[in-house]
Amino acid sequence: MLRDDHRAQAFAERELGALLDHDARSHGALLTLLRTYLVTGGSKARTAELTGLSRPTLYSRLETIERILGVSLDTPESRTSLHDALMIMDG
Repeated sequence: MLRDDHRAQAFAERELGALLDHDARSHGALLTLLRTYLVTGGSKARTAELTGLSRPTLYSRLETIERILGVSLDTPESRTSLHDALMIMDG
């Protein structure tokens, strides 16, 4: 339903567009990592466990996501906004 709403799509693209572009250029999976991180409620320990990444590697990739998106994943507002954008994209 939200997938058909151009305003919702514009919001999702604003929130996640830079990360989507980065993943497309680098054949990366940072969007998938972000999704896992958000689904775990921002739990770095659980995200590391689910993804099989070491904690230092996870922290580095989360910092890369923050840099690309220009947000802090430590704030509930950022996590909520990004989670909403992912739900819109997923339809």
